[in-house]
Amino acid sequence: MDACSESRQRKDGAFHFPVFHRKHPCVDEDPSTIHAASVSDAGTVIGNDKIHQGKYFMAIRLGTPAVFNLVTIDTGSTLSWVNCKRCRIRCHEQAARSWPQAGPSPLRHADNGVPYGCVDETDTCLYGLRYGSQYSAGKLGRDRLALGDNYTIVDDFVFGCSEDDMFYGLEAGVIGLGDKRYSFFNQMARLTTYNAFAYCFPGDHRAEGGYGRRQHVYSVLLLGIAVDGKPLEVDGRQILVVDSGTDDTFVSSSVFYALAEAIASAMQDKAYYREYGRKVCFRPAGGEPVNWRSLPTVQMQLLRATLELPPENVFHQQSTDRICLAFQSNDAAGVPDVQILGNKALRPFRVVYDLQKMTFGFQARAC
Repeated sequence: MDACSESRQRKDGAFHFPVFHRKHPCVDEDPSTIHAASVSDAGTVIGNDKIHQGKYFMAIRLGTPAVFNLVTIDTGSTLSWVNCKRCRIRCHEQAARSWPQAGPSPLRHADNGVPYGCVDETDTCLYGLRYGSQYSAGKLGRDRLALGDNYTIVDDFVFGCSEDDMFYGLEAGVIGLGDKRYSFFNQMARLTTYNAFAYCFPGDHRAEGGYGRRQHVYSVLLLGIAVDGKPLEVDGRQILVVDSGTDDTFVSSSVFYALAEAIASAMQDKAYYREYGRKVCFRPAGGEPVNWRSLPTVQMQLLRATLELPPENVFHQQSTDRICLAFQSNDAAGVPDVQILGNKALRPFRVVYDLQKMTFGFQARAC
């Protein structure tokens, strides 16, 4: 098995899968041509902004016989799903590399553990999921899930067979890492001895990252935010859902506006001017390329740790002379009562979820 498709179970019982950005040598140079042949072994994880901005993907083989599906890795949801072979109502458009789709055995009324509605007359169970303004609905099924060289990980993997959705990506669906009995990792739990997992999404497209095995969402307590070491003059205490499937970080409106003003003040001192629009963006006053070394940093004070975010984690680069803040008000997320710690802030941290000790770990510059 080559380095581009290495998916293995280590001697300590943990599973390891590589993570690749869309420009990594293991992925075709043209991101529009990603398909089963270019990530031939399920378990490879890909970052591809052309498919869906800011998300990371995992190649899996699902069904009997196995079929290739490219799915978003999402710690903010629990149930995994892909489009059904027959879309009965409306299904999102998929890129050629994201199908064929699965056609599972139906999950019967007698099956336990998945809290969705069942229909006695047809002896089938249904599901419905919402992601802000997006959603997926369909039937529950079970089938074989294979990773890496068709090595079977779960024989009776429970997932959703979508028959109606409004989904903005071109990938086949979502693989849920949340802490419920039927999530991807909890269905793998019978093959491991310790209840924890970790991932590292690379910020440098030449680097390899990865993730390993193992409240249905995971959250941390944010105590406050500082810019270049100076705390914001606002109460920043709030719960942040750690969501690998969301790019930006969404904080309460009061914290966001204080952060935006502090960043704008720091940028003005460095001869950048602010553009006003839906997002907070900046350009160098002289029109020269962005000097990343001179940009402000952000410190996120958690209960037992401080995340030191360098400029690359604070801003998105839109062009050589334009950058935008990778933070937004939670009002913009469509769920105003939820704050989210997105994956942009955590690249290239290794994020460890120790569910037995109920703690998080963050290791900077890990991939």
